[in-house]
Amino acid sequence: MPADAEDSQASSPAVHADRPRTGPYVIAGMFLFAITVTTGLWTYWNLHTSPYRPLTDALGREFPGSSPRVEGGKHGMHRDTPRVLRIVMRVTFDPHAEDEQFAEQTDAILQLAREHVEMSEYDQCEIHLFQQLPEQEASLRSRTIDLETGQDAAPN
Repeated sequence: MPADAEDSQASSPAVHADRPRTGPYVIAGMFLFAITVTTGLWTYWNLHTSPYRPLTDALGREFPGSSPRVEGGKHGMHRDTPRVLRIVMRVTFDPHAEDEQFAEQTDAILQLAREHVEMSEYDQCEIHLFQQLPEQEASLRSRTIDLETGQDAAPN
């Protein structure tokens, strides 16, 4: 064995002993990052949905399987746009074919909204009902109610 090879083998353990152990720190940093991001997302989502959770829960109880989603606010805080309470729900009927059932369900949804949300904070209430059948495009019908007058703000 050449002398250079013996020197490199002898010095090799000393070189490794002087290197910092970065692996555990990288792993700890990754876990800390994941915990921070998860906490941030949970906090954001909780603050974003908490004002509407009672209404969402009530809609879910009243209309099982509807997967209600409720959100509210303005589109662009700096713009002069109406404050909107938006409710999106899945239905089992075709909202375009069943006019009477559509009207009854949107009236019931609006009544539940009045019971669970302070409606004076909003200018309009948008109710979007959709039916999603397998392998087909969703059938969506919407109704926008002007909350000051109680009348439909736009045609269906």
